[in-house]
Amino acid sequence: MSSQPANIETYTAPNGSKLALRHFEPSFEPLGSVVLLHGIISHSGWYAASAEYLASRGFDVYALDRRGSGLNMDQRGDVDTWRTWVDDIVSVCEQRKKHGPVVLLGISWGGKIAPVIARERPDLLAGFGMLCPGIYAEQQPGLAKRSAMKASGTLGINERRVTIPLEDPALFTNSDKWQKFVRDDPLTLREITLRFAREDHKMTRCSRQSPRFIHTPALLVLAGRDRMVKNPRTRRYLTELASQDKTLLEYQTAAHTLEFEPDPSVFFDDLADWIARVIRRRKV
Repeated sequence: MSSQPANIETYTAPNGSKLALRHFEPSFEPLGSVVLLHGIISHSGWYAASAEYLASRGFDVYALDRRGSGLNMDQRGDVDTWRTWVDDIVSVCEQRKKHGPVVLLGISWGGKIAPVIARERPDLLAGFGMLCPGIYAEQQPGLAKRSAMKASGTLGINERRVTIPLEDPALFTNSDKWQKFVRDDPLTLREITLRFAREDHKMTRCSRQSPRFIHTPALLVLAGRDRMVKNPRTRRYLTELASQDKTLLEYQTAAHTLEFEPDPSVFFDDLADWIARVIRRRKV
C-alpha cells in the first residue's frame, strides 16, 4: 500500500472563512475518512507521518489547521467564540460523511474538542479518538490569568495577547531532533488572545461535562512519560463515557507527542487497526 504526498487545500467554513487543511489521499478506493485535529501550539504539518501511514492503510485523511493557526494566517491565536471551532470541524465531517464513515481524531488540544463533537453530532462519526488529550492538563492558567480571562469580555481587552505556557519543547518530546523542530517551526503558535483563552476554558468545561452523553465508539491514547496530561484522571474520563465500545492504548515509555517517538510504528499500527475496526462495524 502507498499514499500520495499531502495536498494543501482549503474549505469554506460556515461563517465564510477560507481555512487550510492537508489532505492525504490513499492510492486506492478509501475505506473511510479520518478528520485529524492538532494541538494548541501545533498544526497539521506536525502529524504528516501518521497521516501518511493512515492513508497508506486506505483512509482518506483530512488534517485540519485550526483557524488562526498553522497555515491560517488571519487573526492568529484568536477566535470569536468556541462554538466557531465546533462549527468548522462539523462542516468538514458533514462533507466527508457523504462519502462514507468518518473517524475523528483529536491530538492534545484537539483531544478536548473531539468529545464535544461526539456528544453533539454522533450521527457524523463511526468513532472518535482522544490522543494524549488536554481535557485534564498539568499546565493550567494561574489565578491572575483566570481573572484576566473572566474580565476580558467586559473590560474590552479581548485582543490582549498572552504567551502559551508551553515554551519548552521537552514537554512534547525527548528527542533532540524533534525538540529542535518544535523550537524552530515558524508555524508554531506562541501566543493567544485573552478571548481565545476564555473560549478555550468554556470549551474545556463542556468537554469535561460530556461523558454521560457520548455513546460513540471511543479511543483514548496515553503516553506514560507525558508531562502535560494528567493520565490517571484522563483514564477515568474514558470509563465515564456512556459508550459501550471504549479502547485504551498506553505507551509507557513515550512522551506527549507520539509522532515524535524514535519508532512510532507500533502506535501507527494500533491506531490504524482501531480505525479499521470501527469503520467496519459502521458498515455492517
